[in-house]
Amino acid sequence: MNARPNHQKAGIWVMEICLILVVLTLPFDILLNSYSIALFSLVALFSNGLRLKWEHLNKNRSLCIWPIIYYIWLAFRLIWDKSPDRSTQILETGFSLMVFPLIFGSIEKLNYLSVKRILISFVFANIAGSFYCLWKAYLAYKESNYFNLLFYHHLSNHIGISAIYFSMYCVFCIYILFYYFLIKKVKGWVRSIALLCIGYLNVFIMMLSSKTFIFILYLSALIVIIYSFSYLRYRLSASVMLLLLIAIPFLLVKFPYIAARVRDTQVKEYTGAADNQNGIAVRGVLWESTWHLVKEKPVAGWGHFSAGDALQEEYLKNGFADGVKERLNSHNQYLYTWLCYGVIGLAALSLFLSQLLIAFFQGKQFLGICLVLMFIIANITECMLEMHNGIVFFLFFSSLIVFHLPSLRVVKTEV
Repeated sequence: MNARPNHQKAGIWVMEICLILVVLTLPFDILLNSYSIALFSLVALFSNGLRLKWEHLNKNRSLCIWPIIYYIWLAFRLIWDKSPDRSTQILETGFSLMVFPLIFGSIEKLNYLSVKRILISFVFANIAGSFYCLWKAYLAYKESNYFNLLFYHHLSNHIGISAIYFSMYCVFCIYILFYYFLIKKVKGWVRSIALLCIGYLNVFIMMLSSKTFIFILYLSALIVIIYSFSYLRYRLSASVMLLLLIAIPFLLVKFPYIAARVRDTQVKEYTGAADNQNGIAVRGVLWESTWHLVKEKPVAGWGHFSAGDALQEEYLKNGFADGVKERLNSHNQYLYTWLCYGVIGLAALSLFLSQLLIAFFQGKQFLGICLVLMFIIANITECMLEMHNGIVFFLFFSSLIVFHLPSLRVVKTEV
């Protein structure tokens, strides 16, 4: 009589292990992460019947449809992309746009503790990765006595990830820790450990030196602190977090590398190689070049690869040799989507993000709101949907939260 319940428990356990493997490998190795996603997809395929999958998808269709449309249009637009560099690699990179909404929207609802363990595993993976990076960077610094090896891409490259993506992961880890251990009832020593982890992650984010995510961190802190003092009872924890967020950056700007990055960022027009370290000036020429091309084909776009070729020509006209050498994209996902896939692609992306945000606000889902707002802001200066690390991160966690963590339970004590 207990065979079926035991079978279901085993299936849930296997599903959870697969999901934990996905989040543990995400900061480290793209190939291992892809294998973990494939394993999870296979397990999810057999987790429930086709009839149940269809019922769940039909109920969740408004949240599934727009990323799928975006991916289908991406694939369709590739057909008449005339660039000699055209390849199907972009379809493999973007496949998560379709896979995660379909899978998370069709499987049986994961229980609350399973979702918590998956999210905490992601925090563990990033903290472990940061320790490894700091150790390797310290060894490199001892050999060369070059202090800058402790910062930015020099630091994150030890696990093969961009400092910008690593910063995004760490900011999201702070959201997770705050959600589970500061705005919920937990034991004092657990909250103390969470506060230490939040403080450590703040220091590490400063060392990663992504100005976009430092700004997002401050903005998040301001919103969270206001929310905590207005609606929650844990004002002491919120106050400590505020002190950490204020004090640590002021200490860290005394490091020459961070101070130089801040000093080099000025609102001015790009004039040549001397401005290559000025993020605002560089993005000015990137956005201007992109907008000039968008106006030529605003409806259907250029296609991903043709857009890249056209951008290189625009960079040459504007004297931006570094952009040609690095083959830089627009560093604005909205402009770049419009350039590549036209107003159709931009509309699908905008509707996808807005539907998610509406769903999270309606469900009062703290983590989901933070995740989407962070992603929307980050994509003003970055193109997070052009790389495996960005696509998997956002589609995985947004799908996990929207389908399996539907409401914010602030005062419930967890067992």
